[in-house]
Amino acid sequence: MSPPPQLHPPLLRCGKMNVACFSEMRKTVPNGCYVQSDAIAGPGPCAHSWRIAFFPNGKLPGTTDAVSLYLILDDDGAAAAANDNIHYHQVTTFRFKLYEVGGGVPLVTYADFIGGVIGKGAKKELGFERFASMQELKKLGVLEHDRFTIGCEFSILSSWIDGPATTVLTPPAASVPLPDDPDHHLVAAPPPPSVPVPPEPTTIEVKVPSDSSELHADLGRLLETMEGTDVQFDVCGKVFAAHKLVLTARSPVFKEEFFGLAKKKMTTISSCNLIQISDMDPKVFEAMLHYMYTDTFPEMEGDREEEEAVLALDLLVAADKYNLKGLKSITEDELCNYIDESRVFKMLTVAEAYQCCKLKKKCLEFMGSTNNTTAIMANQDVERLARSCPSLIKDVIAKILDAAREEKPCDSLVSNIDFYCVLVAVCAITFWVLCYVFF
Repeated sequence: MSPPPQLHPPLLRCGKMNVACFSEMRKTVPNGCYVQSDAIAGPGPCAHSWRIAFFPNGKLPGTTDAVSLYLILDDDGAAAAANDNIHYHQVTTFRFKLYEVGGGVPLVTYADFIGGVIGKGAKKELGFERFASMQELKKLGVLEHDRFTIGCEFSILSSWIDGPATTVLTPPAASVPLPDDPDHHLVAAPPPPSVPVPPEPTTIEVKVPSDSSELHADLGRLLETMEGTDVQFDVCGKVFAAHKLVLTARSPVFKEEFFGLAKKKMTTISSCNLIQISDMDPKVFEAMLHYMYTDTFPEMEGDREEEEAVLALDLLVAADKYNLKGLKSITEDELCNYIDESRVFKMLTVAEAYQCCKLKKKCLEFMGSTNNTTAIMANQDVERLARSCPSLIKDVIAKILDAAREEKPCDSLVSNIDFYCVLVAVCAITFWVLCYVFF
């Protein structure tokens, strides 16, 4: 005899995935292959975990002009579900959003979908074969920035059933812009379902909470008031108070330091909840704390532009040190605004050292402009660049020559002279670098 249904309240789960260097990902990840997010713990009585699966060249043949996006069972969860003697039937309300890195208003939002997905013999994924076309992403400016964040909100209502598990995927009504909902900046038209849809599927409405901006505002006030702080940081003589749990949730480095194996190696002064940091400017640490609590980019307040650029560079290094991917990405975007003849080589070195694809691309484009070539070649930083990263010189020379060829009009004697001057300068730099490297 079948056990009576056991219904449980719907529980919300939110996951996100940062996509960096999207153009490179399109080249290296073929059609049908995907990259996935960290595991998202499943709610309620089902312990299975989930992941966001992103197909940069589409999942199925013929979808290479679009990106596919799915919510999938984690490998361990899928194996456990396949071996279950008693089936779970879960009705899931979920929606995907695509943001600029750092948050803000979603660029693309899908309306809620309903689907039962977990159980022996059931489908282990929900999603869209054509989440957004490359043309749509280009119009939204995603391709220009080359990075974005994918968010997924889903709620699960579980019950026990003893029959074969079924899979239902029901598309919503025709998608239209929702002006009353601030979360909906653009609602993409849903693709056709990838599995047969019953004529009258049973659906359960689950309300998805609004954006988490109120949470970040509350955390920001918590940082300002310093209520309940349980750890202090002495950063070059300036003390900052914070909350271990907030830092642990935001940074895997702090998690390891507070609760992992690294905790055993902490000094006596650290065991008294005072941690010394001597390799960071207090302004940079304060800006990093601001981001960790509010998820917003802090204002770079310097006496002049040069100081602001240095602070932004130091903040990028701090974000990399504490594995704050979102902060690293938006700091990289900010650094693109400070590129000029005096800083371009330093920016390029940082971009190469910390794998900042967009910053590197912007630096090379700036160097490729013939208007900047003379000043750039006179910069003594080219010598330091050759010492620290000789391989970058090849990229610099190639970009300058390519740009010079494109801009050289055939009927302009002056432009021809400028082009050959650039060519001579590049050859001289190449000869100098080769002599430095080999002799």
